[in-house]
Amino acid sequence: MKRTIITRAKNPEAAVEEALHLLSVSRESVQIEILEPGGRGVLGIGARLAVVKVSVTEPEQKEEDKARTAAAVKASVSADFSSAKTYEKSDDGLGGSGLGERPTVQDMQEGEVGIQDGRFRIRAPGSRLPMLTPPLRATLYKNGARVEGKVPLAPGDELELDEEPLVEEPVWRIELDESLLRADLHVRPGFERRYKLMDCLPQPHLIVPVSETRTFLPIDAAAVRGRLKEMGVVYGIRGETIAEACASEHSGVFAVAEGTPAEEGADGKFETNFEVETKRLSPKSREDGTIDYREVVQFPTVAEGQVLVRTLPARPGRPGRDLFDRPIEPRPVQSIVLAAGEGASVTEDGRRVVALRPGMPKLKHQGFRVHVSVMPKLSHTSDVDLKSGNIRFRGDVEISGGVQNGMKVEAFGSIAIRGPVGSAVIDASYSLIASGSVIGAQVNVGKRNEFLDQIEPLLLEISVQTQLLQSAIEQLGRTAAFKLNDLKQTGLGTLLSVLLRGKFKGFHAVLMRFSEQAAKNEAQLDEEWNGYANRLRSGFLDLRQGGFRDEAELERFRRHTLELYESFCGAGDQTVFADLQYVQNSHVYCGGNVRAAKGGYNSTIYCQGALEAGGTLRGGMYFAAGGMKVKEVGAPGGAATKLQVSETSAIRAGRVMEGTVVQIGRRSFQFVEAASNVHARLDPSGELLLF
Repeated sequence: MKRTIITRAKNPEAAVEEALHLLSVSRESVQIEILEPGGRGVLGIGARLAVVKVSVTEPEQKEEDKARTAAAVKASVSADFSSAKTYEKSDDGLGGSGLGERPTVQDMQEGEVGIQDGRFRIRAPGSRLPMLTPPLRATLYKNGARVEGKVPLAPGDELELDEEPLVEEPVWRIELDESLLRADLHVRPGFERRYKLMDCLPQPHLIVPVSETRTFLPIDAAAVRGRLKEMGVVYGIRGETIAEACASEHSGVFAVAEGTPAEEGADGKFETNFEVETKRLSPKSREDGTIDYREVVQFPTVAEGQVLVRTLPARPGRPGRDLFDRPIEPRPVQSIVLAAGEGASVTEDGRRVVALRPGMPKLKHQGFRVHVSVMPKLSHTSDVDLKSGNIRFRGDVEISGGVQNGMKVEAFGSIAIRGPVGSAVIDASYSLIASGSVIGAQVNVGKRNEFLDQIEPLLLEISVQTQLLQSAIEQLGRTAAFKLNDLKQTGLGTLLSVLLRGKFKGFHAVLMRFSEQAAKNEAQLDEEWNGYANRLRSGFLDLRQGGFRDEAELERFRRHTLELYESFCGAGDQTVFADLQYVQNSHVYCGGNVRAAKGGYNSTIYCQGALEAGGTLRGGMYFAAGGMKVKEVGAPGGAATKLQVSETSAIRAGRVMEGTVVQIGRRSFQFVEAASNVHARLDPSGELLLF
């Protein structure tokens, strides 16, 4: 009795192998019937499994039957479809595998169709009709009508394969990139396909096997060149790539033309020949073993005749060409423009700035403009007392001694004091370094910066507008109806009034803003600034005295304006800080960071940056917008001490005594007992955290 099994797999061959494995037999000892060849579908959709029926034959099966069975499976996977059906029976008397004796119509079973010598052979009695499925790509006609799917065959049906070539024309297009530097040829190759019937053994359901002969159809290179010309592409055409693309049998993208991009240049640069920042030095040990804290800072200084800045020239780029053979200009390069303020001069070639005097260099870099000046440095070798008088200086001040009670030191720059500071007033625009104790002093560092930041752009605008005003007055003076000589006795007041109400209305608004700022900060301004502000008001705004007398006086005002602007040009590049040793009974304001190396007692310190205390803060109020780090704070049973920072900052303290108050934003806490290693900050919900 025969053993039979039906298996399913992706293709007939895999299904047969699975059946042989399950039956534990060899291929030579089985009969194979392909019930369903399966199919791959389209993009995985509609895929069907192949179904085969495998039966174990009797041991005396003939050798020709074995060969025919093997040929049937081989034919089922080697035709146009790998799923062509093959039907075999071990007792049908048919032999051969296409290499020996071929089957004839008389050898065929009922309801079978096969192909022999390129012609269909059909045996279709009325009781059972064979089925036929046309090939996938070729066209098959039945009785003159195209076969679209599986159809039954009847005796007398005429089957014919269309052997006319199927032509797939090549498809191509050219695309230009947005920069017009590349032309891409997109290619899908074309082919001429011819199909021919393949002989196969008779079977009840035949998927027609065909052989394909494919002839490549190259793209016309001349047509590609013509299209490039139509598109205006005349530069950078790559002939070899065009030939390669036209002869390619695979789809792809080929760069058939490339332009030459512009080579970008380099902007000019500059280099300095001095230290641009204040250096902090380590304290030095004396011979007696003590530490000298006075020599801890070194300000940058330059000598007369020293080259301060030199420029490196800009390197122009090189133009390119696009596909239309048009030039592509590189980005214009910018050269460094040097400008000199007080104490400096630009060389004739415009490439260097030289110091005209010794002092402290100031540099401001805005875009491609570099402004350099040398601020004078005042060195006071003794104490500031009644003998020396107060010090007011437009530049940096270095005091070798101390500052006695009741004295005042003001500097439009930085201040360094090596000795102690008593009940004095210290006012520095940029930084303060006090190597001795500060007791009972009023200290302001960086407080003027807000005013200067506001008036700096106004001064520059006043200088520019005054020059334009001078040009307008000169043009009016050349007219017949208006003579400047008529104003020599009365001054320019009337004319300025007319111009400021008309064409120069915007200039009048600038003058008003400056006057308001100067009045608001009058108490902080020195005699020069107050004098300039008064001259501006009387010359432009309050014309009851006739304003400026003549053009020469107007020119002197313009020059003074420019000198004031250049005198603090570069202020924005200075770092504001206060570096103190010990602070007692003092009030300190700083627009930047504050460092109290040995701590403080009963003082008020307010800083916009961070506060660092290397010693103990006992009594007083200490505020730091940028956070606070303190070694120890408070005193047992002593004066109340309060530490306060902004809501986004934190307080860190190594030791906190009872009674100390810490405040973060609006949240505060008072310690009822001493604590160590305190860290205070707000959590995301705004609650105060102490840990």
